[in-house]
Amino acid sequence: MSRHYEMIVIVHPNVPEEETTSVTDKVTALIDQHKGEVITFKKLGKRKLGYTIKKCTRGYYFLLRFLTSPDVLNEVERALRYDEKILRYQTIKLEKEEIEALSRETEDKDGRVEDYSPPFEETPP
Repeated sequence: MSRHYEMIVIVHPNVPEEETTSVTDKVTALIDQHKGEVITFKKLGKRKLGYTIKKCTRGYYFLLRFLTSPDVLNEVERALRYDEKILRYQTIKLEKEEIEALSRETEDKDGRVEDYSPPFEETPP
């Protein structure tokens, strides 16, 4: 049984930006390999953390929304747990109302779906 999930991944700031995509590619490949579906992938950029994690105050943020089974989710989280490039990750299961709200939010007047990412300002280091 497939469920909708939303995951935030924070990558260590010392990882070169080119390598951050390899981390997220690994996650999306795992989902695709087990017949899941990545609905949305957004790169939110380098941001300041809310609190210090492993002596880091900044990190690269990524947002994924995907459809998969709970067993595959366990494998994805296990892969993230053992990856030294990952500072933190958090996964939530989306309820039906949240899924409908997200789909309404991304539809524009013509009925097309657009990739929406909220604007943010980079704070100086």
